[in-house]
Amino acid sequence: MNKLLLIFALLISTTLSAHNPFHSDFFHHGFNDGFWRDFDRQFQQIDRQINQLKKSGNNFSTQSRQYFDEKNNNYVVQIVINGLTKDNIDISTTNNMITIKGSHKIEKQSTSGTSRSSRSFTQSFSLPRDADQDNIDASFDNNILTINIPKLDQPKPLVQKITIK
Repeated sequence: MNKLLLIFALLISTTLSAHNPFHSDFFHHGFNDGFWRDFDRQFQQIDRQINQLKKSGNNFSTQSRQYFDEKNNNYVVQIVINGLTKDNIDISTTNNMITIKGSHKIEKQSTSGTSRSSRSFTQSFSLPRDADQDNIDASFDNNILTINIPKLDQPKPLVQKITIK
């Protein structure tokens, strides 16, 4: 009989909360109301932060182009980077590869807590065989990162006359 009453009570409680268990009044009666109010508030805050990230996601983008500057005998890589400063960009070379990384972290304080977000990109490509890796330079102006990669001078083939003895 006790088992039957227990099953009946569980069946009724399940039926009452089936429509939306986390937002129904069932959980607010007889329980710690403050706990559930705080729980709901936290999820509402998360929803607001996700919506803010979706709205602000278009502020950070990159576009690139590469070409050879015959006048200066340089390979040139230009990358349009919106939403970053030069302090948030890192350029390195390893094993004949150049890697450009950018990242941006935002932390906002509000009365309901701290919000953190970050964005980043990485772009890598092979350096030409005749690239002078020791003299690569870069500049960042008007959201355009310009990387100049000097071309090594090719040794001229020496023609050497060999005399016959």
